[in-house]
Amino acid sequence: MVLMFWWLALILLALAAAAVFWFRRPKSTESSLAVAHSGRMTSLPSFRRAMRRRLVTTVALLGVIVLTGLSALAGIARPAWVETVNPERKMRDVMLCLDVSGSMLGYDADLLESYQELVDRFDGERIGLTVFNATAVSAFPLTDDYDMVQSFLSEAEEGFRTWGAEGTDYSWSTSPPNIGGSSLIGDGLVSCVDNFDRKDEERSRSVIFATDNMLAGDPLFELNEAADIAVDANVRVYSLSPPSVLTTTQTKELRSVSDRTGGEQFDMGSASTIDRIVEEIQSQEAANTPGRSYTIVHDMPVIPLGIAVFGLAGVFVLAWRTKS
Repeated sequence: MVLMFWWLALILLALAAAAVFWFRRPKSTESSLAVAHSGRMTSLPSFRRAMRRRLVTTVALLGVIVLTGLSALAGIARPAWVETVNPERKMRDVMLCLDVSGSMLGYDADLLESYQELVDRFDGERIGLTVFNATAVSAFPLTDDYDMVQSFLSEAEEGFRTWGAEGTDYSWSTSPPNIGGSSLIGDGLVSCVDNFDRKDEERSRSVIFATDNMLAGDPLFELNEAADIAVDANVRVYSLSPPSVLTTTQTKELRSVSDRTGGEQFDMGSASTIDRIVEEIQSQEAANTPGRSYTIVHDMPVIPLGIAVFGLAGVFVLAWRTKS
């Protein structure tokens, strides 16, 4: 507990003391006249009771005045609780990697919905999104701004549901006319791995690789070569695939790539997929790093100012009783 404006309270207290001293200075008065037989009156029981009541009322009035003044000064001094917060951030990065080729357009909206469920379950991980077809585009870099991530994913999901098989801006931007082929799976995975930053830090890095693994062109990197790059970068690959379009060979290849990197292959149609991916990623060892410290000031003037208000009401009541 601290008083933010303690100096202001001291100044007001000094001014109040000076005012009391000034107005209480003795003034010259005329000589009072003696009253004969006043002792008889002052010895009456009724007079004594009245004097005791007046004394008690006066003492109470002075006490309430002092309490009200001190409470008002305490409120003006702005009592506050100052808290320094030094949060820790988890050193885990997750890159959402989405295949937006023609064979995936019917599934991308559902996959983006799954991504939103994943983000809801994460706590402190940085999230990024990369989409790919013939080439890759970074939709947004790694960030811990979950509100922005959820808003972006929601808008992208709506876009895929609205446009359907005609594609979206992502589909068109990842299929430039100067690049032949489409659904270049290996190139997409390499791009997603390459979009991790802070490569000099020891961080847990995971790619959630949503694809049907239906290659339609000549990639720069075969999927197995992309897996080698992921292993060298210490990136785990968790593949997430729509089972209805996969052949046994394609499923086995994705499972092999995921296993080689320390990840796992998942079926997007399974009810437990989201839980299992989150558990896998959060089970990875990840040290905590201190975040940026910041100070929070909690103002607490309510109690002293509340006492001052009630005290002021009491002053008026007791002053009226004293005068009566």
